[in-house]
Amino acid sequence: MSSVKVAVRVRPFNSREIGRESKCIIEMTGATTAITNPKVPPNTSESVKRFNFDYSYWSHDPRDSDFSTQSMVYKDIGEEMLQHSFDGYNVCIFAYGQTGAGKSYTMMGRQEEQQEGIIPMICKDLFGRIQDTENDELKYSVEVSYMEIYCERVRDLLNPKNKGNLRVREHPLLGPYVEDLSKLAVTDYQDIHDLIDEGNKARTVAATNMNETSSRSHAVFTIFFTQRRHDTMTDLFTEKVSKISLVDLAGSERADSTGAKGTRLKEGANINKSLTTLGKVISALAEVASKKKNSKKADFIPYRDSALTWLLRENLGGNSKTAMIAAISPADINYDETLSTLRYADRAKQIVCKAVVNEDANAKLIRELKEEIQKLRDLLKAEGIEVQEGPDGKVVCEKRDANKDELNKSSVIKSPSKGRNRNGSTTEMAVDQLQASEKLIAELNETWEEKLKRTEEIRLQREAVFAEMGVAVKEDGITVGVFSPKKTPHLVNLNEDPNLSECLLYYIKDGLTRLGTHEANVPQDIQLSGSHILKEHCTFENRNSTVTLLPHKDAIIFINGRKLVEPEVLKTGSRVILGKNHVFRFTNPEQARELREKITENEAENEEKEKADTQQVDWNFAQCELLEKQGIDLKAEMKKRLDNLEEQYKREKQQADQQFEEQRKSYEARIDALQKQVEEQSMTMSMYSSYSPEDFHQEEDVYTNPLYESCWTAREAGLAAWAFRKWRYHQFTSLRDDLWGNAIFLKEANAISVELKKKVQFQFTLLTDTLYSPLPPELASSVTPTQPDDEYGAPPVSKTLVAVEVTDTKNGATHYWSLEKLRQRLELMREMYHNEAELSPTSPDYNVESLTGGDPFYDRFPWFRMVGRSFIYLSNLLYPVPLVHKVAIVNERGDVRGYLRIAVQPVLDEESIDFNNGVKQSARLVFNEDDAKPKYRALNEKDDVQRYIDNGGLDTKLEELEDADSGRGIDSNSASECHENADEPGEHLQVCKEFTFRVTVLQATGIGAEYADIFCQFNFLHRHEEAFSTEPVKNSASGAPLGFYHVQNITVPVTKSFIEYLKTQPIMFKIFGHYQTHPLHKDAKQEFVSRPPPRRMLPPSIPISQPVRSPKFGPLPCPPSSTVLAKHDVLVWFEICELAPNGEYVPSVVEHSDDLPCRGLFLLHQGIQRRIRITIVHEPTPEVKWKDINELVVGRIRNTPESSDEQDEDACVLSLGLFPGEVLEVPGDDRSFYRFEAAWDSSLHNSALLNRVSQGGETIYITLSAYLELENCARPAIITKDLSMVIYGRDARTGPRSLKHLFSGQYRNPEANRLSGVYELSLRRASEAGVQRRQRRVLDTSSTYVRGEENLHGWRPRGDSLIFDHQWELEKLTRLEEVGRMRHLLLLRERLGMDTNPNPTTKTEKDVCNLAARAATSPVHMVIPQSPQTPVKDPQMQMLPDREYNQREQDLMLKCLKLVQGRYSKNEPNDNQTNQADVSPSDEGCADMTVSCISSNSMELCSPDRSDAPNGWEAPAPATQPALPLRLYVPELEEIRVSPVVARKGLLNVLEHGGSGWKKRWVIVRRPYVFIYRSEKDPVERAVLNLATAQVECSEDQAAMVKIPNTFSVVTKHRGYLLQTLGDKEVHDWLYAINPLLAGQIKSRLARRTLEPASQTASQISASSAVNANAANK
Repeated sequence: MSSVKVAVRVRPFNSREIGRESKCIIEMTGATTAITNPKVPPNTSESVKRFNFDYSYWSHDPRDSDFSTQSMVYKDIGEEMLQHSFDGYNVCIFAYGQTGAGKSYTMMGRQEEQQEGIIPMICKDLFGRIQDTENDELKYSVEVSYMEIYCERVRDLLNPKNKGNLRVREHPLLGPYVEDLSKLAVTDYQDIHDLIDEGNKARTVAATNMNETSSRSHAVFTIFFTQRRHDTMTDLFTEKVSKISLVDLAGSERADSTGAKGTRLKEGANINKSLTTLGKVISALAEVASKKKNSKKADFIPYRDSALTWLLRENLGGNSKTAMIAAISPADINYDETLSTLRYADRAKQIVCKAVVNEDANAKLIRELKEEIQKLRDLLKAEGIEVQEGPDGKVVCEKRDANKDELNKSSVIKSPSKGRNRNGSTTEMAVDQLQASEKLIAELNETWEEKLKRTEEIRLQREAVFAEMGVAVKEDGITVGVFSPKKTPHLVNLNEDPNLSECLLYYIKDGLTRLGTHEANVPQDIQLSGSHILKEHCTFENRNSTVTLLPHKDAIIFINGRKLVEPEVLKTGSRVILGKNHVFRFTNPEQARELREKITENEAENEEKEKADTQQVDWNFAQCELLEKQGIDLKAEMKKRLDNLEEQYKREKQQADQQFEEQRKSYEARIDALQKQVEEQSMTMSMYSSYSPEDFHQEEDVYTNPLYESCWTAREAGLAAWAFRKWRYHQFTSLRDDLWGNAIFLKEANAISVELKKKVQFQFTLLTDTLYSPLPPELASSVTPTQPDDEYGAPPVSKTLVAVEVTDTKNGATHYWSLEKLRQRLELMREMYHNEAELSPTSPDYNVESLTGGDPFYDRFPWFRMVGRSFIYLSNLLYPVPLVHKVAIVNERGDVRGYLRIAVQPVLDEESIDFNNGVKQSARLVFNEDDAKPKYRALNEKDDVQRYIDNGGLDTKLEELEDADSGRGIDSNSASECHENADEPGEHLQVCKEFTFRVTVLQATGIGAEYADIFCQFNFLHRHEEAFSTEPVKNSASGAPLGFYHVQNITVPVTKSFIEYLKTQPIMFKIFGHYQTHPLHKDAKQEFVSRPPPRRMLPPSIPISQPVRSPKFGPLPCPPSSTVLAKHDVLVWFEICELAPNGEYVPSVVEHSDDLPCRGLFLLHQGIQRRIRITIVHEPTPEVKWKDINELVVGRIRNTPESSDEQDEDACVLSLGLFPGEVLEVPGDDRSFYRFEAAWDSSLHNSALLNRVSQGGETIYITLSAYLELENCARPAIITKDLSMVIYGRDARTGPRSLKHLFSGQYRNPEANRLSGVYELSLRRASEAGVQRRQRRVLDTSSTYVRGEENLHGWRPRGDSLIFDHQWELEKLTRLEEVGRMRHLLLLRERLGMDTNPNPTTKTEKDVCNLAARAATSPVHMVIPQSPQTPVKDPQMQMLPDREYNQREQDLMLKCLKLVQGRYSKNEPNDNQTNQADVSPSDEGCADMTVSCISSNSMELCSPDRSDAPNGWEAPAPATQPALPLRLYVPELEEIRVSPVVARKGLLNVLEHGGSGWKKRWVIVRRPYVFIYRSEKDPVERAVLNLATAQVECSEDQAAMVKIPNTFSVVTKHRGYLLQTLGDKEVHDWLYAINPLLAGQIKSRLARRTLEPASQTASQISASSAVNANAANK
């Protein structure tokens, strides 16, 4: 005896419960399930009810660790029950619960991985164990049956012929069973799976408010499992028969919850009836089990009240091992149903089943059945009834003779009625029982082969029925299609929507087929609905494949457009309209077959039939046919209606056009007025925002506001046109639009490439048509090839365009596509992707490239790949002298890939040079007048500006203004200016004569080993079709030079264009090689190696953290996009103070080291009160005044250096209690000091890292953000810093962990226990109302999701950083070109002997010397150029004629120049007093707009009472700051990550402006900052100098004035320093570390001075020797 095992399983919330925001009321702990009553107050005795079961499964939240899956439920219940079945017991598992509680999911599951239910798992495991244990002595057989109890009626789900209701009968031994229920034999799991699938499709389900697929019936899946064992000793066969009943009950439901009506309501009533009976049975069985054994009263169990309980009688308290799964809902809205289910399950626990092993049940049963059959036969024989078996196996009863019948009849008449009824009923019952027993014994005696044969016959019958219905079925039972029946006449619907036509088929069976509505008294075979459909509308009579339509009275029926009154025979293809809305086409397959045979015999009729078939018979055809037969001309009606609509449309359009024209005029007038107003305001705001306050003085006419000038002169118009063209080609805004707007296409192409396993990657790149990187032909055609001059006469300018770099790793090639080509190829990629998804790889037509016309991912790649380009200038041919050049081979990215040696020389006579392995060739070229026009032009073309300048106006040297604006001095045009000053070319370059020169390609060196078969090709810039090529040379990769030794003689008729080309343009050399190394190889990857050193050589660093989100200020504001008005360097000291025994807060020890991520480590004690102290140090300025500290936030507690903004959401973020901030005054230091403190209770973070002592090797990192308030600022400034710390015990002695810091003793100095940080404070103008709305926005498509994006593994399309990188590449290319041009000029000077001969004799030498002198004395050459917007500067700039300028013109030009450079100061002395001191340029390009240019004469001298200063000298003072007007700023504090590279460090004597005297300080140069420490052992920075905004001066006049050697000065915007080195040799080293350009200029000047005396001495010696020689001759 065993009790029923009960399990409870709770499901997740469904959509209905989520929509109603339900709460979970179920809790499970082990095997205990608790339910909370939402209507009762919590914490009361009745609020929670607890139940104990065998299993409690928590399947509510998949993310929980205790989540119970399908496999867990099966392991606990299914495996145990399966083992019982192998032991010979009957087994039953049934699921109970309300509708939608998950019963069917638990029992059947889904056809997905890991989602199968108990039934599929038991079947799969059953056959798995059968396969493992079956042998010759043990055989297994499995049969299954599947039925449903729908509305108390039993239906067979596996046999399509058993359409009616099956009877439930009861046998004394077998118990209740279903008569004629098909039991199908199966051999493997797939057979069971197919039968389950077929049964589920036939099962009754419907949608309710609580469940979309609600089971409307009880399903019982039974497995009859037989084990046949052969005993070899006794030669006997024994069998064990187990019945596995798997029951999926329909859910109990409430009509108000499910919204059931009509049929659904009737189904729910029957479901509740059967479940109520099941509850009564369970209660009764529980009471029986709980009663005492000696109770003699027999309890009544109401099994027969329901078909469900009758069939489950043996499973409930009988011969079965039973398990019950109660499925419940977790929602509070289902509390009553859930509680009822739990009580139901709690009662079921008490049921006791008496299961026995079913051994040899068949043999015993057959024997008992035979005896029973014999008794029944004898009983019937005594009654005079002969029993025989019919041909189909059924029992047939017949009377023996008539006499006995009369005798029986008379005896029956004589007997009372009671006796007669008893005899009659006894006979009928005996016959009925005999037939049932015969059926049972036939089934038991049926062999296994007969069962398989019967199963196959049923399958064939099922397929035949499906085929007759028009459903095609494969052998495995899977439905694959629907087609028209081949024999049965039928109706096919026609609909106005073509997608809904031919979707319904109505079969016309043999005999009568009635058509009407469901309200008819007689059931109708075809039921339609509609207002014009009668209850009994018509009847179809099918006799011998001839269908006659019989209309009923008043029925509306049309056949082929004619109204039907009398019965009519239908022909195939007829259009039948029933009522006014139902349109059908009648099809008779037999007639259609006969018609096709007749048409085949007669060809003429066949042609007519084909013509007739051209018109499709659809709904429109039937409607037009109906209207035509009724006499309605549809075309005429439509034409008339269209004419009326056209007239109405014309009238309305005319009125609308008139109204639109009036509104357009009014809107245009308003728009013009508003546009003028906006333009005036925007111009005014832009002009005022570009000027500083001192620019608006009215004393000088140069400061006159141009907005108030009435008109422009010709010169002003020319300058305006020049400025317009300059800014017109600032094209990076449009490039940004292309990058972000096309990112989605690039991402999709990469995703498709990854999914199709193409070894191709796409990425954005920027291409500019320059000398070193001309555009590919296909991209050059996309840009206007011959750009005409614009309306201002501007020449074509090199344009930068966005392209796609296609990296083909399969073939080792790189291609460039335009955006348009990418879109075109993307269409082909999508087509390839869809075709590959539709086709099977094993299909014979599987050829994607044939479908798409080629692979869109790949392009043809050349055999030879370009290594780089070089350029050689030909100006040496003007003099003429030969030159041998060694030029760099530069690739498109500006990287040097090798060097090339080229010799260029004129051929003035018949000379020849022979090389052993060389090649000598000759060619002739002709230069036209247009050939010298350069392709690459700069933006500032003075030739075009000159046409707008009036000759009578101010003759300003415009080229100087252009050079100052572009940041390039005369050095870049030295070569062209040299030759422009030449009056006439030499005799060898006379016009109309022929000139021959020789170009010799000597050697190539430094070319990488990945290139083989190197050859060189060269041509003039404008003559690409006439190129000269060398022979390929093998690259042995041994490092030896590659010898070409190719001699090319070129003869050219001299023209003006040729002479102009020699002056300005170079020859282009292209070096090609066969690329033989794959890009994925490690050597090939060296091409993309960046220049910075590897990260392993740098100390560890962490990224600068974003500010911690403040609870007070909310989300962090977006950074402003307005112009930066001022920048200031801020030094911040961070201290963590701990409470000492004396009651004071003492700074904790800090271990300083550049090897630490935060450059310092705080050593703290556990459990001691702490304070965080922050000190802000900066130069005094009226713009920065700290008012108060608003908030200090500490968060992101972690043990790794990296932090994440997501950590701001947790409870570790803490806002500290603040103490008022104070302004400090430090004696002897006039800098601004602002200090504030905050109490830090680290235990409030609730972090274990801060509460306990740090473990060995563990470092704790925190992030703090201070929100400070400044005057005249719209929002607070935020200081953010990452701090690292280690926590020791309370009484532990802290000290540095390294011996170096321990023996230095610096930790004992309290001022050393602080950590410093360098910040840059930017003050921006606060945006006015409406400015943010006017800012331009870019369509960003990079974040849009693309299918397959998750396979890209973090790949992102490049954005703004690509523009910055391209600017740097253009800068490199420009500098390489200028360096090459200057190298050629210097080589020419050396060849002409100008550098060694101080007294030039020839006119050419004088020109070159004048050029060098003018370049050396020009004030413009000291300005380092900024990053250009175009890569190449025009070398063909014609100089204006020299003229003398008066003093007023010179002053005015100087003021204009300083206004452009932003360096003008009203109080600055005149420039005629300027000294020759070397002023260093800024590292970032031009000097800052707010930095004044300070000369040595402008320095203030110290007062005489300063006796400790050298000779009364004081360090230079900066320019005084004028009072600033009241403005509203937006501050932005950004931490500057100091470079770990130390350029120079050592001791210097420092004299500070306003200081008390010289002080020896330890100075470290980490560009662009100079840090000053008190001593070498001082770890804390005391002062910071920003070299980006400082002027470095070193001159002899300065040294003579201070009378102290080895000094130089550094002047910042607010302070000046005089620095003295400890030795003479250290001056140049310190200057080189601080400003390399200044050190180079000084060293060059000193070398020039030492060279001049030597040359003078040599000339004197040569002169004296010449005089002595003359005297001797005389």
